Amino acid sequence: MRSFIARCTAPVWLFLCLFSSESMSAETLIYSGTAVSLDGEKLLYREEHELRTEGQKPISREVRYFDSDGALFATKSNRYQATPTTPDFVLDDSRSDYRESVSAQGNRWTFGFREAGTSDQRTVGKPDYTPVIDAGFDEFVRASWPRLIAGKTASFSFAVASRLEWIDFRLIPLQQSGNTLDVEMRLKSRLLSWLLDPVQLTYDLKTQRLLRYRGLTNIRTESGEGIYAEIRYTYPDLSHKESPQ
Repeated sequence: MRSFIARCTAPVWLFLCLFSSESMSAETLIYSGTAVSLDGEKLLYREEHELRTEGQKPISREVRYFDSDGALFATKSNRYQATPTTPDFVLDDSRSDYRESVSAQGNRWTFGFREAGTSDQRTVGKPDYTPVIDAGFDEFVRASWPRLIAGKTASFSFAVASRLEWIDFRLIPLQQSGNTLDVEMRLKSRLLSWLLDPVQLTYDLKTQRLLRYRGLTNIRTESGEGIYAEIRYTYPDLSHKESPQ
């Protein structure tokens, strides 16, 4: 069970690698995320996101990760092709020389990872549900927004590079409260759902921006264990200076 969770850190990054949903033309949006322990008492790391868009279309995204002392320890890059939900991505963690990546080759994708002196890769085809890679999850949420607002579940297959495979998830709307929408990400298989705690996410109803992420992240400890955290996102405009508490 521990090895399964440790190798599933990518989804959470799924959740920890998300970006703005507002319509912009040829612009760059810079925003940040602060990851704290689930009890809120310890700063774990910080994220700096730089998203380039052209109209409503994402072009690229760069993320830098800093430890609690402010030292850069990891970077991530996204490059968007024809389908916004499936960007190519590479995550590098300099602390342990860890890398994971996914890149498209037509209707197939190459998954790869490197850790502790070993590496592996695999080319896979289209999954059973809508394919989602890394921060493409944000685009999937936007596309599924009418369903979520209506209280309906959306299914998708998430690329988990560290396991060289797609894993099926359900995105379940929980509640609308004030100006926010709470959703939950669960393994689609009810028989396996006990292996991974649900990821909880809070979005702004107007902008469809992610305000808070709570669960397993895409960042691991130096020993390779998955990190559970609450990540609070802040944006440059005044209305999003504070994330929900």
